Amino acid sequence: MTGAFSRARAGRLLRFLIVGGSFSLGYSLPTALLVAAGAPPYATAVILYLACIPAAYLVQKRFTFRVAQVPAGSFAIYAATQLAGLALVANVTTRFVTQIVAIDTMIFLATAGLAAVLSFTVNAAFAFRPRG
Repeated sequence: MTGAFSRARAGRLLRFLIVGGSFSLGYSLPTALLVAAGAPPYATAVILYLACIPAAYLVQKRFTFRVAQVPAGSFAIYAATQLAGLALVANVTTRFVTQIVAIDTMIFLATAGLAAVLSFTVNAAFAFRPRG
């Protein structure tokens, strides 16, 4: 492969998705358990999601992009892409819900996939671009 989507870039994208998926699972279970125990769903989901962003940033920096020095403001860029992705998925999936599980699952997966690819693209270009 050559050009914009090289083998190295494909590897970074795969690692990015693995980290994101792992953090999604790690966020979902405690959220579900706390809500089942009586915690308020919205506040619990938001607080735990926000709590995951710094840890996910560090793992993406070290494991996915493998950069020691990042540009100033890289955490802010990463956090903004995470919040924008969450907003995109929440807005699309709630506006187009059909209450047909197969269709709603496809809508969610397509939107989450789009958010992940956009996040990867922005973060690769700006947040985790090697400094210097």
